[in-house]
Amino acid sequence: MENSSFPVRKNPRLPGFDYTARRFYFITVCTRNREPCLCQISGTVEQPTVRLLPAGKIVQEELQRLPQRVPGLAVEQWCIMPDHLHMILSVGCYGGEKTPPVTRIMGNFKGGVSRRCKRPVWQASFHDHVIRGPADAEEIMRYIENNPRKWVLDRNFEP
Repeated sequence: MENSSFPVRKNPRLPGFDYTARRFYFITVCTRNREPCLCQISGTVEQPTVRLLPAGKIVQEELQRLPQRVPGLAVEQWCIMPDHLHMILSVGCYGGEKTPPVTRIMGNFKGGVSRRCKRPVWQASFHDHVIRGPADAEEIMRYIENNPRKWVLDRNFEP
């Protein structure tokens, strides 16, 4: 359909990359319409407080269940934000059977959260970054850890 009125989406995946490969992946998933339905962040930049909302509690429970549901998968780190989620997934790094592709893992995760919330929670797709080594991993881990501080800082910024 050349003259389709549907938008043409760019595939966000790395062309030709094997997403079942034994790797660490930095994943970001945004809520539908960037709705701040996962948590509330308050406090100071030095001491931010993250209070999970009901949908955020479901996200946390599903993250904790992922390794039991997917052989060879570990969720190394995560941060639930009001309108998005960051996580580092270790796919196939700890032995076990061949792990499903990250796209299937994320589709099942997002679908499970939405089913339990009884409504669509997520935007279509997700952003991924293949972690390329220890320095890259450390930078991403700091980014995830500091994300609530950055949220407080951004909300309190006055030009």
